[in-house]
Amino acid sequence: MYAIDLTVFLTANLYNLLLAVVLLARAREAKRLERQTGFLGMLLGIPLAIAAALNALEGRDWWAVVLPIPAALHCLVELFVDHLTPSNFRYTRWLWPYLALFYLGQWFLVGYNFLASQAYGTVTLVTYFLCLAATFYSYSKVKHGEMRS
Repeated sequence: MYAIDLTVFLTANLYNLLLAVVLLARAREAKRLERQTGFLGMLLGIPLAIAAALNALEGRDWWAVVLPIPAALHCLVELFVDHLTPSNFRYTRWLWPYLALFYLGQWFLVGYNFLASQAYGTVTLVTYFLCLAATFYSYSKVKHGEMRS
């Protein structure tokens, strides 16, 4: 179980850091870096889904099974909207359900890590706030989420 929790901890924090790079790249219009880093971040849904499955097989508490799932689902959605069927959905009404799933996934990963270990949770919360700061910076430059006519 320690290995599963360590995997979720490392995955959550790597995801937060990669997403911060994606957002900074978007603000700087570094499209190639944004795309490549985003693809790597999207792949991190795989270990999260595996962790949820292994936790279920081990009969762990509900939180160990459920909490990684929204982030893994967000990565799956990301695969479709940015890589398999690229679209400009960030300027449509579909941005808000996408963001709801993203933030639910982020908060659940912070919660998972606090339930696994106070140290894990603290580090994950710090990288979450770094990601949030990158989000605000990116928004100030790109204005994603504003409807365009």
